[in-house]
Amino acid sequence: MLAVQISELRFVTEEGVSVFDGFSLSVPREGFVWVVGPPGSGKTLLLRILLREVQPQGGQILLLGRNIRRVSPKSVRAVRRRVGYLPEDPPVLSGRTVQGHLTFKLRALGLRGEEAADALHRALDLAELKGFADQPAKELDLLGQKRLGLALALCPNASLLLCDDPLRGLAAEAQEELLGTLERIHQGGVTLLCTAREDAPLLARGFRPVPGGKRTLVYLREPVRV
Repeated sequence: MLAVQISELRFVTEEGVSVFDGFSLSVPREGFVWVVGPPGSGKTLLLRILLREVQPQGGQILLLGRNIRRVSPKSVRAVRRRVGYLPEDPPVLSGRTVQGHLTFKLRALGLRGEEAADALHRALDLAELKGFADQPAKELDLLGQKRLGLALALCPNASLLLCDDPLRGLAAEAQEELLGTLERIHQGGVTLLCTAREDAPLLARGFRPVPGGKRTLVYLREPVRV
């Protein structure tokens, strides 16, 4: 079964730049897939299309089995509760601890009591932040802030995680640590679709450009003017 299926995606900007022209992508439910491309190749745009923040001109998009170009806004909200999103620069609020960030989101979603406690524990565990729950978020280094962003994206119970260039800005050692965290999240039963500018650290981890595989690299072409 597929967590993400994109078929014949087409997107042209208002300036007449063709970013996607017949682009297709499949991510299995057990998959960990990286979309690799230079700046401006459409990596962030692709995730925004999946989140239905941007509408393409053509193509079919199935997200956790739902055609997100066709379903109602209410149905999209229901799907989004199962989809976590890590932006390129995760927001960090002043005056809140790591746990405080997660509690704030869970309460905003209406979760209380045991259900909220279970979601919080799962997020801290998978994001490797259990020892940092009471630390002010602003005191975390960049790696810690990325992990906090992952924990927030996992709340309350995400089964699919979209990550926009999570390795950007990290030194090589920190990249390896974050890749280890992403592997832990994947082993915890979460499907991952991430973007990256470079493939070297991913190739070193065993990812290969094998269409439809569970540990796959997908390369984007440069946009062209039409």
